Amino acid sequence: MLLGVSTMELSALVYAARNAGAYGAKLTGAGGGGCMIALSGFTQKVASAIEKAGGTAIISSFALDGCYRFEPHHIEDRWKRNN
Repeated sequence: MLLGVSTMELSALVYAARNAGAYGAKLTGAGGGGCMIALSGFTQKVASAIEKAGGTAIISSFALDGCYRFEPHHIEDRWKRNN
């Protein structure tokens, strides 16, 4: 059974992330095709692929004290500084 909550654009982002080395990627949210999540050990490569496919990559990392979000226009600098 197909739910019909994705879009061609969202599917392109999922495939771009997977093809760039993400362990997995899928849509998330309430439907309508607006958000996807990817799990990756190749963060910058996957983020670049998502951006090239027309998306906005927001890199987050998890720690014992919570989740860190990195703004899209400062991703690379902050990611390098925190890792």
